[in-house]
Amino acid sequence: MGQTLHTLRTAGTVARLEWQLEWRQGHQLAAVGLFAIASVYVAFQASDQHTGAAAWTAMLWLVHLFSGFTAIGRLFDRERSNVRRYLQWSAEPLGLMLGKLFHAVLTTTALTAVVLGAFLLFLGWPQGIESPGKPGLLVLGAWLGGLSMTTTLVFVSAVASQVRNGSGALAAVLGLPLLLPQLILATRLTRGALSDEPWVMLVEYPVFLGALGAGTATIACILFPYIWRA
Repeated sequence: MGQTLHTLRTAGTVARLEWQLEWRQGHQLAAVGLFAIASVYVAFQASDQHTGAAAWTAMLWLVHLFSGFTAIGRLFDRERSNVRRYLQWSAEPLGLMLGKLFHAVLTTTALTAVVLGAFLLFLGWPQGIESPGKPGLLVLGAWLGGLSMTTTLVFVSAVASQVRNGSGALAAVLGLPLLLPQLILATRLTRGALSDEPWVMLVEYPVFLGALGAGTATIACILFPYIWRA
């Protein structure tokens, strides 16, 4: 029990420190938000006035994917410097990983709100859909899809941080194949939320997305202490 409380306190401290550093370096947060909004605006300029559900969904997840890479892919950048040696002896690895995951979840939640808000502002609701669809399921699917991808990106970034040269390329090479199942489920759930498909046919997608996110987070928490001490 005492060890668990110590781990949770470490995780809370790491998450709070990450947010303080992000807030002090406000240009990084602004850059991620600007990238997401600019990407949506480019999609708006490139599309016509009759954007269907398929194109709308594809653009949404392309923007969400690369915005996630921009926001989460640098999560372990500070741990490549001399800070790493200090943290190896002062911070518990499991608490460090949990703190990074907490920070990434909050970042993803904010990013999902920005991307969805920008899409609805610039592109509106997809054309050719008479009914309003399932807006609640659309928001849930966007958040769960982003969350599932985030856990994978955190783990891949942690692995890539162990490589001194070419870590950015390694994160991309490892991350994109691992993100394919999440992207497939997320796009199917989004298209289902925009259509008249019954709820019973769509329940499996949020369940699978949540399971993938939880499973990846569990694997990251199990393997990270061994990677961190290497």
